[in-house]
Amino acid sequence: MDSVLSIALLLLCTIRTVHASWWYLGLSGSYQGILPPEDEEDGKARRCSSLNFLMPRQRDLCNTEAKLLEVITKGAAMGIEECQHQFRNRRWNCTTFNTTNVFGEVLNINTRETAYLYAIFSAGIMYSVARGCAKGELDNCGCDRKIRVNEPTDDFEWGGCSDNVRYGNKFSRDFVDTGEKKELPIGLMNLWNNEAGRKAVKANIKRVCKCHGVSGSCSARICWRNMENFRSTGSYLFKRYDGASHVKMSRKKRKLKPVNKFMKKPTKKDLIYLKQSPDFCLNNTKYGSLGTRNRRCKRDSNGLDGCVLMCCGRGFQTIPRVITEDCECKFYWCCYVLCKKCTHRMDMHYCN
Repeated sequence: MDSVLSIALLLLCTIRTVHASWWYLGLSGSYQGILPPEDEEDGKARRCSSLNFLMPRQRDLCNTEAKLLEVITKGAAMGIEECQHQFRNRRWNCTTFNTTNVFGEVLNINTRETAYLYAIFSAGIMYSVARGCAKGELDNCGCDRKIRVNEPTDDFEWGGCSDNVRYGNKFSRDFVDTGEKKELPIGLMNLWNNEAGRKAVKANIKRVCKCHGVSGSCSARICWRNMENFRSTGSYLFKRYDGASHVKMSRKKRKLKPVNKFMKKPTKKDLIYLKQSPDFCLNNTKYGSLGTRNRRCKRDSNGLDGCVLMCCGRGFQTIPRVITEDCECKFYWCCYVLCKKCTHRMDMHYCN
């Protein structure tokens, strides 16, 4: 019995420590001190090998070309930035910590917040790699040329340089999904949300066209595909966050299903979670909650950013501030702008 308990505890510890530590790359400069110098012999080839918070498969993928580490880092940073933007007016506002799991204990409770994090980071890697291919930042890929063959049309001609969404999707799946255990509920949850993140990128692709012809006649129209800005993907997933599906493991089929048989089955574009979220009202290290004390709120808002909901019924205090800012700006030819300085009083509200 003791041996079984020991194995279970070891497995639990393993699960708790592997939480997507590659996200650490997104904390600006956090890992730079452990990288070998770029001018060191074979330094670039070993840069990813020096990052012990990456899994072996991730280090191998990262080492395939010199600039890939920077592209992955950019994708991770995009995930952090977008999460903090979308949750800026929520009780949990996507706070980061300078640790390799980046978001602390909130990752261990497998809530809808965890679901959003996995989705936005998977999307960030896909987006960054796909755009990196098209911009020539990576050597092993380029513009997506297959679209010209697969989608012929009489209205326009495919050309230009389409973002390589296919390659970005494949790399994200290889890199991000590494280490997730399909036999465990948390593994299935993470894999599902990773894929939902990639589908969010695909859902925000636009066709861009340019006309060619004499005097703007548009006798020929050349089109290519670009991803929308990443904010569109973040907002798309944030809507899925609010409508995420609560699921549990099916004992017979070893897959996830809604906790209630009357609940709608989630689609592949939806986010899923295993546990209900705490209210995040108070500081609680078990849940990774910093609470909302001293958070700024909006007195007249009835939404989640309003003082009633943000402050969890504890009330708030109002502090008057004197704000000085530019006003009545005028442009003078050529070429400068002159502004006056205007001062006004503003009341700031903070949760007790």
